Amino acid sequence: MDALVIGAVTIGAAAFRGVTGFGYALVAALGFAGIFSPTGMVPFILINDLMLTGFTVVDRGRSPIDWPVTRILIAAGLLGALCGSLLVPYLEGDLARILVSATIVVAACTALIRQPPVWLAHKAFGIVIGFVTGILLSAFAVGGPLIAAWLLAGGVKRDYVRGTLAVFFGLIDLFTLASRAYMGAVDAELLRLLMIYCPLTLAGFAAGYFLSHRLPASVWDRVSGVGLIFIAIVGLAQTVYAIAFA
Repeated sequence: MDALVIGAVTIGAAAFRGVTGFGYALVAALGFAGIFSPTGMVPFILINDLMLTGFTVVDRGRSPIDWPVTRILIAAGLLGALCGSLLVPYLEGDLARILVSATIVVAACTALIRQPPVWLAHKAFGIVIGFVTGILLSAFAVGGPLIAAWLLAGGVKRDYVRGTLAVFFGLIDLFTLASRAYMGAVDAELLRLLMIYCPLTLAGFAAGYFLSHRLPASVWDRVSGVGLIFIAIVGLAQTVYAIAFA
C-alpha cells in the first residue's frame, strides 16, 4: 500500500511542478507525511526536485536568470542550509511534524499572493528570506515560495523568477544532500527507492510540462491557485492533527 501511495504522490507532485514550474516539494512533503519521518523524507524529495530543477535550468529560453539577485540569495541560502543541517538531529518526532506542516501552510499561502507588497523588496529582507529558506530547505525540503514573493516584490520579471529559483534551489539542494550524505542519510534503501520512483517523477513532470505549453494563461493561473489552496488546507489540517496528538 505504501508503494502505491509513494508512486501516486511522486507522479502528482512532479506533474504539478511540470505545469506550474514550482511546488514539487510542497506536494511531496504533504503526501509523504504518513510514510516517512519529517526529516527522513528530505533526501528523497531533494534528489527528485534537483533532477527536475536541472530540466528548468537547461530550458534557458523559458527560464532566464537574474544573476545579481541570485548571488545574494545563494550566499544567504547556503549559510541557512548549514544551520538547518546542524538542526536536523534535534528535529525528530512531533515537533518536526508540526514544523513541516506549518511551513507548508505558510509557503502555500505566500505563493497565493499575486503582487507582494513593495516594502518586501528591500535587500535586507532578501538576505533574511534567503537565510530562512536555506534552513527550511535543508531541514524539511520546503519553503521556496518565500523567495518567489521577495523576487516579485523587487520587480524581478516573472520570466526570470523560474530560472533564478532553479539555480538557488539547485545549489542549496546539492549542499543539503552533501551534508545528509556526510550524516549517513544517503543509504542503500534511499538508492533503491530512487531507482524505483525516479522514472515516475520524470513521467509526471513530462506530462505536466507538455500540458503547460498548451494551457491558456487563465487556466494556468487557475490550476496554480486551486493547487496552492488545496496544499494550504491539507497542510493546515496536518498541523492541527499533529498539535492535537503531540
